[in-house]
Amino acid sequence: MNFRIFTLNDQYCIIHYPEKPNGFGVLVIGGEEQYVDKQSSNWLSNNARQKILQSFLDDGYTVYYTNFNYRHMGNKQSVEQVASLYEFIKRTEILNERVHVIAEGIGTLIAMDLLKNKREMIRSIVFINPIFSIQWMISIVKDQPFLYKKTIKDLSSAYDISEESCEKNIKNLKVTSFTITYPFVIIHILEHGIQDALWTQLYKKYFSKYNENIYVILPEKRSRIAYYAKNLFMQAEAQL
Repeated sequence: MNFRIFTLNDQYCIIHYPEKPNGFGVLVIGGEEQYVDKQSSNWLSNNARQKILQSFLDDGYTVYYTNFNYRHMGNKQSVEQVASLYEFIKRTEILNERVHVIAEGIGTLIAMDLLKNKREMIRSIVFINPIFSIQWMISIVKDQPFLYKKTIKDLSSAYDISEESCEKNIKNLKVTSFTITYPFVIIHILEHGIQDALWTQLYKKYFSKYNENIYVILPEKRSRIAYYAKNLFMQAEAQL
């Protein structure tokens, strides 16, 4: 597998090159599991992820992403890092300027910011076990004391505010409806126990008109991610 690791804003980044490029890029925006170091990444070290990555490369997609060395929670620094990576790749690689995005977990918080403020860069989005907002996250963990406290701590660290202020602000937040005008799919992997039921309830409540865009799969069917994603990519590429 041909790839290049480099640093941008003091963070390791990686770009994977296909043997026969099709001219389209895939920007991966992950959550706490995403990392890039000087030798590898979570998409190289994990066998299931590597197979999905290879499937994209086999079809000619150039895949790239950045390291996150903390649970970023979609904060300003993480959004700026992803936007900087996109601009860097746009300047240095021969790719269509509108990219496909794969947003996983809290990486969705970054993707939603890009949808709002950098709409012109996005061609399509694949959401994997997405956290669409801070409110969405809290609604999933609020009845699980340990996870709730950890989430408050992570938010406090990511946004540099006290845990008390963080918790106070969160109490005034509510999950709101979402309108996504770009081609997208939601892929939910059933691997979070009781949280999966809460997640699917949120999909039904806030994405009821997009039922055909939502796929719920078992962990052993994770390879289907590549199938659903590439189908979406091809549809979105019909208009350059």
